[in-house]
Amino acid sequence: MKSIYAFLIIILCCTSIPLKAQTIHQKIYGKVVDKNTRQEVIGVAVWVNTSEKVISCLTDERGNFELNVPIGRHDVFFKLIGYTPYMAKEIIINSAKEYQLNVALTEETTVLNEIEVTYVSSKDETNNTMAFVSGRKFTVEETSRYAGGFDDPARLASSFAGVAGGTGNNGMVVRGNSPKGMLWRVEGVDIPDPNHLSNIIAFGGGSVTALSNHVLDNSDFYTGAFAAEYGNALAGVFDLSLRNGSTDDYAFATQVGINGIDLAAEGPFKKGSDASFLFNYRYSTYALLSPILPPEMGFLGYQDLSFKINIPTSKKGTLSIWGVGGQDTQHRAAESDSSNRTFEEADISFKTNILFGGTGINYQHTINESGYWKTSLSASGNSMFWKEGRLNTENILEERDDFENTQWNLALNSYINYQFGKKHTNRTGFTVKQLHYTIDMNQADDYGEPMYNFASGTGTSYLLQGYTQSQFNLGNHWTLNAGLHLQYFDINKEISFEPRVGARYQINPWHGITLGYGLHSQIEQLHYYMLPVTDNEGTTTYPNNDLGFSKAHHFVIGYDWNISESLRFKSEVFYQHLFNIPVVDGSYFSMQNITNEWYIPFGLENKGTGRNVGIDLTLEQFIKNGFYFLTTASIFDSKYKGGDGIERDAIFNKNYVVNFLAGKEWKVGKEKNNTFSMNGKITFMGGDRKHPLDEEASNATGEIVYDYQNAYGEQYPSNQILSMSFLYQRNKPTHTSLWTFQIINALGNPEYFGYTMTKEGKIEENTDTLVLPNIAYKIIF
Repeated sequence: MKSIYAFLIIILCCTSIPLKAQTIHQKIYGKVVDKNTRQEVIGVAVWVNTSEKVISCLTDERGNFELNVPIGRHDVFFKLIGYTPYMAKEIIINSAKEYQLNVALTEETTVLNEIEVTYVSSKDETNNTMAFVSGRKFTVEETSRYAGGFDDPARLASSFAGVAGGTGNNGMVVRGNSPKGMLWRVEGVDIPDPNHLSNIIAFGGGSVTALSNHVLDNSDFYTGAFAAEYGNALAGVFDLSLRNGSTDDYAFATQVGINGIDLAAEGPFKKGSDASFLFNYRYSTYALLSPILPPEMGFLGYQDLSFKINIPTSKKGTLSIWGVGGQDTQHRAAESDSSNRTFEEADISFKTNILFGGTGINYQHTINESGYWKTSLSASGNSMFWKEGRLNTENILEERDDFENTQWNLALNSYINYQFGKKHTNRTGFTVKQLHYTIDMNQADDYGEPMYNFASGTGTSYLLQGYTQSQFNLGNHWTLNAGLHLQYFDINKEISFEPRVGARYQINPWHGITLGYGLHSQIEQLHYYMLPVTDNEGTTTYPNNDLGFSKAHHFVIGYDWNISESLRFKSEVFYQHLFNIPVVDGSYFSMQNITNEWYIPFGLENKGTGRNVGIDLTLEQFIKNGFYFLTTASIFDSKYKGGDGIERDAIFNKNYVVNFLAGKEWKVGKEKNNTFSMNGKITFMGGDRKHPLDEEASNATGEIVYDYQNAYGEQYPSNQILSMSFLYQRNKPTHTSLWTFQIINALGNPEYFGYTMTKEGKIEENTDTLVLPNIAYKIIF
């Protein structure tokens, strides 16, 4: 249904009362720890260079620091002999609340010959020290500032090299791979993708994230050859972190609009305590916007909740309880009066309800001065319910679809991180997952005909994972990350041994080369293995019980050039060989191309192959004098072989993606306390692949018939997507007001979904044009 792709956010704008202008300062505070051991680091020099003076301090005996700085955007510097100097870039300070900045420093083993001190930038490295190949850190502030980010990390990632996104959904095509190949992690725990309308539009994506940028911390994104601790993924990894609530003071944020409410709060459990809470709740409904929305959309609403409670249990231990989740509802009643049916499907009713999320308890404990261990117990899952029917000539509802699909997991994971001297750090851990599913799918061949059950069952299985990975600092220039990931799937009793290695050669502080290799594997959704299949003779079997892992070899060669402190260039050449992909013998079908097919009535075999090859280029100017830009280009080719052994274009073989993104920020107001910024992004990318239309057979049967002999032999038109954002932040002594205007697809570029046949028997392209605006007002106090 086109209505499912519809998404619109309009927030009520409001104004604030001017107060007397004054210079406003705010506190930056936090803790500095050793990146490998998590021990507090004492005596670190911390400073900010302002236009008037240098504001500085030293970390105390607990690694804490505190600076009182003018509001605005700052770089915060950290330096201590024996550690690599570090710079936290682009920290934006407002008047509403104090800024908590926790930093992990890397201990130096040797010193490069250099003329001047070179700082490692927070924009240059990932949070995970053992994952520097094909990795990118992103900040929470970028999700709202970058045009097209839409406060959504998945949409933000579509600006990065190697990633292609869309308008109607935030599913990510990473280097030609399906969005279902993504691994989503929150607080170190694997969860289903945390997006509203998840798996409706396409597996691995939804409409918009359920994670508010109010609760997110700086996080990592990987496009290939990921480290040994990441398993059960073929395409990429989103490693998301939730920040801790403020331990110094309470802060609240409210956003109110014609589509709903957004509430957030954080602070210490009591003054002087290191225990804190953080939560965000959103409720949205588009009922008030119904006059301007397509009538076929019906009612659409969602709500989500994110929270984190952080409790230091002793000097050496910390307990955290966290959760993210949401609910989506969309429904439309059939119009009983034929004279009031203003669109083609007005006699059809539908209802969908989706529940998703994850929650966990994490405990981290320091072993000694050289290491720590961390353990998590979590539960996660999602459920989808769908019903559809149509009124007949007597206005009696005739049901055609009644689906339920629930997938949920329990998981225990634990690891030990230990430093064996300055040159060797090891992390070893395991994960035990108990997998569950319930599926009940009923359908009629057509409206008015009796419904029958074609897929039904419940089941449980286990996925066991273990890994070990080490980082070795080899002399002045070489760093080596090497590890092994193991997976055991209880259904097929298969064990997958997956070596991973990454190497970095730092020629000098400005130039570096990276090499990466990894063998990766992934299972499909549980019901594909456990559901029975009935053939034309009525014989029922379980042909997919012994279906194995899908696998891929990832190879990456990269070059990094830090042209200046604020300008960098990065390139990566990649090759991925996919194998053991489930296919149907003698058919074009391959699970490499699956989008949202919940049930496959065939036996599958691990005989399919594929390949992705290409180059990713990035030229990025960090904010300097209020200006920044990001230019990325990806040129790639994605092929596959199905059960018939014929090589074809894969469905997501777009061939190219090019992004141009830039913005300018001005300080405005009498005392320059306020900020205004303009940001723009334009994306050029090739279209997905499609089956050619068999016009002769379609006209003869009155139904859409495709030419599967030439599967994916045609390509949809290319896309040109223009996005813009405008932000105005006004700082007052007691609160901060933020106005934003964002728009995706300002040019109205259509998306394509194959063909459709009208009631008159005419074949037309099935398209949908979505222009996604977001006007918002937010107050933080």
